[in-house]
This record gives sequence, structure tokens and C-alpha cells, in this order.
Amino acid sequence: MVLFKLSRLLLVLIVFCLLGQSSMQGAKQPNILFVMADDLGWMDLACQGNKLVETPNIDRLAKQGMRFTSAYAAAPVCSPTRAAVLTGQAPARLRMTS
Repeated sequence: MVLFKLSRLLLVLIVFCLLGQSSMQGAKQPNILFVMADDLGWMDLACQGNKLVETPNIDRLAKQGMRFTSAYAAAPVCSPTRAAVLTGQAPARLRMTS
């Protein structure tokens, strides 16, 4: 019974993925670069005003693209945040808070 439900769910997911692919062929997709660094403060980059550190590639990306200057971290350390990004669930739901 469980195998039947899983196979049916997998079939539905595959159909949705294929339908999504066929409708997206003509649309121009944006380039998205997701940067996640451990122990990086908001003033640790040259594009944010730090005079001690040179980050030319990140500065170039900041000039050419969109900058998000307000951010939220779900946890004070990196492990729960990485788990949240990879699973799409809150760290508390994953029971990873420190």
C-alpha cells in the first residue's frame, strides 16, 4: 500500500515537472546566484564599505546585479541555516537550532 502511494506520488511529480518544462521553453529564465558564506557579517565586503578587505568579484556582481541589503538568518550558526536552505523547512521543524 505504501509503495503504491509513493509510486503514484512520484508519477504525479514527474508529470508536473514535464509540464513545467514544456511551458518554460519560450520564457527567458533569469540567472540566479545564491551566495552563502559562514561567519560573514554585513560590513565584511568591500561593496558594503569595508576598506580592509578586497572582494573585487563580489563587488562586480553587486554593481551589475541586484543587491539585497536586508537579510534574515533563521539561526545564529551555519548548520541549521544550511539545513533550512537544503530542505526548505525551518530549523525548528528539523530540530536543529544550534
